[in-house]
Amino acid sequence: KQWYQRRVRGNTKESLESIMPIENIKKCPIISVVSLPGETSDVLVSSLMTVSHHKKTSEGNYHGELLGIPPGAISSVAYDSDSSNLLVSYKPVLGTKGSSEQHVLMKLTDSKETGMQTEIINTFKGGSTQALRCRSSLISCPDDDNHLLVCLGEQESNSIKIWSTKNMKMFQQFPIKKDESGPIIAVGPHRAAGTDYLCGLTNQRIVQYKWLLSESHFENNSVAYQFDVPN
Repeated sequence: KQWYQRRVRGNTKESLESIMPIENIKKCPIISVVSLPGETSDVLVSSLMTVSHHKKTSEGNYHGELLGIPPGAISSVAYDSDSSNLLVSYKPVLGTKGSSEQHVLMKLTDSKETGMQTEIINTFKGGSTQALRCRSSLISCPDDDNHLLVCLGEQESNSIKIWSTKNMKMFQQFPIKKDESGPIIAVGPHRAAGTDYLCGLTNQRIVQYKWLLSESHFENNSVAYQFDVPN
């Protein structure tokens, strides 16, 4: 079966090209597809258990190889093209005492001799529970393009946690009222009218934190946008 299809914008009936699964690898649902910068149309395909790099060959087909990442139940994968950093987030291991969410930051390097290689930079630990899959993100600090921030949603404390990759320490943390909006399921950046924001998504609302240029951090007070959940 086809693993992934690129579709022409505006046309959802015909695919432009397809990527097939790697042979002899256990099939499981795809959770993200990321296009890598460059002229070769390379992509990273992430499933619940693996991350693979697919390179386009001279024949026009894709050749895939698994990336060397720690084993575990993957909940989210994020990639930053400027730094070639990959963030793989793992769910806690059920029934294992002391297990917690693991957010592994890695450096990707690619060469003709060795292919795509990974090097672990740091591991950020999260909560001990995760009822719903939660999407993490890598964003550049709005006033420093060389400062990468690791943005995570932690369901145990129902908070957004931001870690600095400069010193690997906590940069900021924002609690979200779980009883009002449900568990957090995604964290990501947003820019509007020249202003940068960090947004957290729950199953009932979006919370938005404004970047304060004068203080070089996100505003502690959030603006929430409620939306109706379809039946």
